[in-house]
Amino acid sequence: DPRTLPNDRFGYGVYSLVAHASPEQVRLVAEVREAVGQARAVIPAHVTIRGTFYGIDGLDRMRGLLRRTAASLEPARVEFGPGGWELLSEGGGRQACALPCVTSPELRSLHEAFDAVIRPDSHDAYGGAYRAHLTLCQDCTRDQARQALELIARQDFGAGFAFDSVELVGRVGPAFGGGWTVIESFPLAPS
Repeated sequence: DPRTLPNDRFGYGVYSLVAHASPEQVRLVAEVREAVGQARAVIPAHVTIRGTFYGIDGLDRMRGLLRRTAASLEPARVEFGPGGWELLSEGGGRQACALPCVTSPELRSLHEAFDAVIRPDSHDAYGGAYRAHLTLCQDCTRDQARQALELIARQDFGAGFAFDSVELVGRVGPAFGGGWTVIESFPLAPS
């Protein structure tokens, strides 16, 4: 279970490559998470570019691959989908809230480029097709998830965000009791 993987020799249980939302969006999501008592370790508001992975052979090697790949790619923009926030069942009575994003050709290209360098040197934690989204809360009770939706509905969350870097993040410790940290930020090459 990726939620309980022990830290590897580099100090992280799992990794992900993300594009952080705007500072205002990060703040709004953090306030909602705090208000509903989000217990699971979650990355500050972001859209995942390459989903959770583990079992890498070398952190410095992975960082170098990501750095070179990012330098060859263009900055991008995330557009939030037209349907708004969704309440999702995670099984076992647990809920999540997510904002689907348009999986645009530019996001798909970023995902595929990074996937091509990450996949050969790691294991996927969850698998599945790439689906761009922004998570509001995760592994919550139904009441927490509904409260989160009510709180975020009162805010002007915007229509998306632009980003010119991606961040390699790693979780230290388990999903419950651990925390995520930015390992390195990789600038995307300007046009």
